[in-house]
Amino acid sequence: MIKLLIIEDSEETVDLIRFILSNETDIKISDAGTIKNGMNLIKKDIFDIILLDLSLPDGNGTYICEQVRKFPELYGKPFIIALTADTSQESVNKNLELGCDDYIKKPFDTQELLIRLKKFIKRLPQNKDVVIYENIKLFLTNKTVLYNDEFIDLSKNEFEVLHYFIINKGLLLTRVNILDNVWKENLDISDKAVDQCLKRLRKKLPLLNDNLVSKRGFGYILK
Repeated sequence: MIKLLIIEDSEETVDLIRFILSNETDIKISDAGTIKNGMNLIKKDIFDIILLDLSLPDGNGTYICEQVRKFPELYGKPFIIALTADTSQESVNKNLELGCDDYIKKPFDTQELLIRLKKFIKRLPQNKDVVIYENIKLFLTNKTVLYNDEFIDLSKNEFEVLHYFIINKGLLLTRVNILDNVWKENLDISDKAVDQCLKRLRKKLPLLNDNLVSKRGFGYILK
């Protein structure tokens, strides 16, 4: 599922973009009408593409572009397409320097918007680097974890156990399941290693105290 964020204060424009993309079933669309609300959404999720109006009620939309490019470890590396009425060469060059990947002149042609979006969709990686659960973000490439936008130090096994639970959210996982998928060929490890690992994870990630449920005699479920 491709995650698209529209940051645009004109409800008419947002509705038009949603209509243009209504036949694209693999795109999940979110929208915000201000810089503040846009940044709140960006902090909660990792988006693939951002359509960014550069003239918003609470300031210049380039602020969002600057923040996203400055902190890729927090916000990922989405494609950013500027929506702007100012297409002078000076303005275009400035926006590209700030990190915009493309721009679309307002008012825009509906077919042009669709063509440009599909161009970037084709460039999206097939395997996502980021896995998100509530306010936990796992970056699979560099094996780092963010909890409430702060880096948390996890061991290799802690990271792999957390990842295994997140991708199997809602399923009952036995200790044997976890050992086979995390410790794998290490046959000398006791199933108590799972309990000890989860105890450390709960301490480092308090969210798990309520969301990771123990089913006595069976295993664990991540709600």
